[in-house]
Amino acid sequence: MDRSESIEKLAGLLSADEYGDVVAEMLVEILAEERKRNIFVVKLQELANELKAIDQEIRLTPMEQDVLDFVLAGKQPLNAGEVSDVLGVKHPSLQHRTHASSVLNSLVSKGVLGKIKVGRSYYFTSPVEAVMEYLKRRGEEPDRCSPVRIADETGMPLAVVLEVIGGLLG
Repeated sequence: MDRSESIEKLAGLLSADEYGDVVAEMLVEILAEERKRNIFVVKLQELANELKAIDQEIRLTPMEQDVLDFVLAGKQPLNAGEVSDVLGVKHPSLQHRTHASSVLNSLVSKGVLGKIKVGRSYYFTSPVEAVMEYLKRRGEEPDRCSPVRIADETGMPLAVVLEVIGGLLG
């Protein structure tokens, strides 16, 4: 697709979208200044890379699958020590809490677990439970919240947070 076709396609998408005028105004403001435009292009590339990752199938190692199953089967959020104590028998490397923590954080970054900070410790749970906990802590409703801040606080990908919020609204 050449440059003019891309611009025409963008104009058509903006015209058809209910927020197209808002997006167009924002784009004009950003693109008008070179410094803002450069930052925007970098952030847009980061977003494109994140969206590519979403479309890829999540692959878990057998150990990651065991950790995921164990955490999700729990009646309450679990910390790395609890995972280490139970699963360290089957997976000796998990006897080290730092390794258990590393595996748990990997599952969070893949969007299959959520993370909640309690005091100085982190507890791991389902993405839905993590989002609901942060909404409760912040006194926010799913339709009036900051998904970016929730993603930062839970460690989960923004796309997963948005999916969870969409499920809570639906």
